[in-house]
Amino acid sequence: ATEWLTVREFDNTKDCLAELRRTGHTIWATDLSQVATCLSHEELPVDKDSESVVPPKVAVVFGTESVGCTTEMLSACDLRVYLPLRGFADSLNLSVATALVIHH
Repeated sequence: ATEWLTVREFDNTKDCLAELRRTGHTIWATDLSQVATCLSHEELPVDKDSESVVPPKVAVVFGTESVGCTTEMLSACDLRVYLPLRGFADSLNLSVATALVIHH
């Protein structure tokens, strides 16, 4: 997977956001709130430059399993997204959710 993905770690959210903006990334953050957009082709906005639902340079941010993304990250992201789930669960283990979001 490391051949196709760039994984970076930062000491704080502010530095992460600054670097993503500097490198021209669109920032998507996972979120279960009512303002989040379902991660399906029908609901995602089309990127005006690439004409795709996934921008050419996208950073997908995942929060912790217990509380999700920070308020700072949610306020700064370009789009809040969630996985379409069926059944009784409204969230998944972080590693499972990460795999499914990347697959979508």
